Amino acid sequence: MTRRTGGQDGQALVLMVIFLTVLLGFAAIAVDAGRFYTERRFLQNAADAAALAGATARTMGRTRADSITIAQGTLTANFAHEPTGNVADMPPVVPVYEAGHEGDPEHLVEGIVIEPDSDTVYVALRNRVDYTFGQAVGLSNQWITARAKAGSSGGLLPIAVREFIGLPGPNTAPADPCTSAGNQFMAVFATADTSCFGDVDDGSGREDPSAGSAFNSATPDNDREHHGPIVEILGQGSAPANAADFRGFIALDIRNFATSSSQRFFNGVTSGVSSNSLKDMQMAWILRGGYPGPGFPTVVYPPDPNLQVALMSGNSSGISVDAVEDRFAPGQEVLIAVYPGYTMVIPEFALGTPSQISLAPTGTTSVNNAFKVSRNQSFTGVVTLSTLADSLDPANPMVLGQLTSSPPITYGPNPVSPGMGQGTNVSMNTISTTGATPGVYALWVKGQAGEPYLQAEQIPISIKVGTVTRQFQLLADASGKVATNAGDSVTFTITVKNWPNGNTAFGGPVTLSVDTPLPGGSVSWNTTTVTPTKNGATATLTINTAGMPQGEVRYYVRATGMNGDATPRKVTMLLPLEVNVSPGSAVGNGDYLDITGFAVMRITSFTSNTVYAYAITPVITDPDDPRLRRGKSARLLPW
Repeated sequence: MTRRTGGQDGQALVLMVIFLTVLLGFAAIAVDAGRFYTERRFLQNAADAAALAGATARTMGRTRADSITIAQGTLTANFAHEPTGNVADMPPVVPVYEAGHEGDPEHLVEGIVIEPDSDTVYVALRNRVDYTFGQAVGLSNQWITARAKAGSSGGLLPIAVREFIGLPGPNTAPADPCTSAGNQFMAVFATADTSCFGDVDDGSGREDPSAGSAFNSATPDNDREHHGPIVEILGQGSAPANAADFRGFIALDIRNFATSSSQRFFNGVTSGVSSNSLKDMQMAWILRGGYPGPGFPTVVYPPDPNLQVALMSGNSSGISVDAVEDRFAPGQEVLIAVYPGYTMVIPEFALGTPSQISLAPTGTTSVNNAFKVSRNQSFTGVVTLSTLADSLDPANPMVLGQLTSSPPITYGPNPVSPGMGQGTNVSMNTISTTGATPGVYALWVKGQAGEPYLQAEQIPISIKVGTVTRQFQLLADASGKVATNAGDSVTFTITVKNWPNGNTAFGGPVTLSVDTPLPGGSVSWNTTTVTPTKNGATATLTINTAGMPQGEVRYYVRATGMNGDATPRKVTMLLPLEVNVSPGSAVGNGDYLDITGFAVMRITSFTSNTVYAYAITPVITDPDDPRLRRGKSARLLPW
């Protein structure tokens, strides 16, 4: 027994050596991997900090060279706390790029680059870290890399500030320095010492504001010759000139109030969002340092409907004041929207539909038809009327030049001032034709409103040329229907009846279609051919609203057929239908602002219900203008 077991002495030692080797291997991996991970995290933090520092410097108006120096200073401060002992070298002055991509910051390997066009800051770092246990197997060191990208992004707060106070001016007793005492005229985005000069249309004597000297909360108005007057920009003191229920808090997520049905929604807002939910969303943008987009277009005149925004109730301004005070401090600068100083209500006009017009194939006809042009209370302009051809009908007499009067139809009065209620009567007179083929055709009456709101409406009218005894009537079960959500489908029942005598058959089939190009969505029919009857032959039209924006959209059903007269006549009828996509409660009152520009303001103080600030830039129409960088937020961007 002793001899049999004696030969196994020392096997435990061998196993121990094997296991110890494996254990040390795992330890080596753990230690070296930990060092590499620590260095990677360290370098990434340093790159992030440097990129943000450089981007912040650019938003403050520093030169690119100064911004790179500031980014380098941030790296130096971070590198002083190197955790692995392998202190990283500062990135080279001449950036290093991947082979074949020289000059492209997206392929930066090492260095600091600021893109000329966008002011985006790129920082790429690398450092060699020594192996500890890995040296036992011939490994000496490993490259560890990190990169970061930052730039000014968004920053526009959901705040609109009056451009003028005490409209329309001029100040009854302008003085230098100007004062805001009483209800005197004041241009908010001029220097405080010149802000009372001129009026809303005359800026003579006013000077553009600038940042001036550093802000001092003890004497916030000590640099009047550079910055604007201190005014209320949010809260109780910021009411507009027309005393509307508005205190500076706007819904940037809802735009376009050209008509009551033209609203557009952005950033997750839908037509069904309640006012309480909406103000919470807007407050969140303030706390995050600014609205991220999509951005606004450059201001144009007459106003672009996409530069109109909805109002938040004056009762909601308290939550926004609290958010601004939580996020910002006196002396900090914010990017805001600018409006003239009064709120708006949707101005609209409408055209009534004239009855069918009868014309001779050749000759001049005195037309006795009349229709109404009406308006709502906020519409104050005039409407110019004109006639358009039915370009989708190649046989149309206006398309063929057979309506020879100039203009084709004379309207009186033209332009017309629409009336409230029933509207203003407009007569249609003196239509001349030459060699027109008998039949029934369509024309369009177009109404165009002038400045400052370039609105247009058009309606189809029917003209009968020569002798046509058999026509049809084109009807729908409703003039408009609602799609509760974008993507829902609505269905119209289209009816085609014998007309004007139901007992006299039209005499031929009628083809149905929807005029193109479609305003959105898609259409389908259960049948596109019907034969008119006394009680009406029907077809079903389905409109799918997938991909359509919120608001009312108009479609035109076209019906065309040859009748059973002794000499068959072509008859064409048009029928307008409206689909209201996602009608919303959040914008029901229709009050809005026209945004006239953007500016940077410096906050001076807060009270319990008001934010005070002064302008350090003039009103700028281009939201991407470099002068507005000061009010934007530096953010890390994906790379």
